Amino acid sequence: MTFTRMSDVTTRPDPMIPCKPGAEDLEAMNNRIVWMDMLYKLEGRDKRDHPKRGLYTGLHKRHFSTFPGVDEN
Repeated sequence: MTFTRMSDVTTRPDPMIPCKPGAEDLEAMNNRIVWMDMLYKLEGRDKRDHPKRGLYTGLHKRHFSTFPGVDEN
């Protein structure tokens, strides 16, 4: 089992959290688009017969992972 030390996590900025106001941080916004598109394809929502085809709703919540010992509240 591998654990991530909190010091490793907190010393590097999250590439999906914008550093500029609104949607001005294009790099962070593009990272979010790539992430959501990957989740969309991972679930097979790009397939014609998938019941949620065309919907990105719920993808982040379904695949959200927390750090060990941290509650999701």
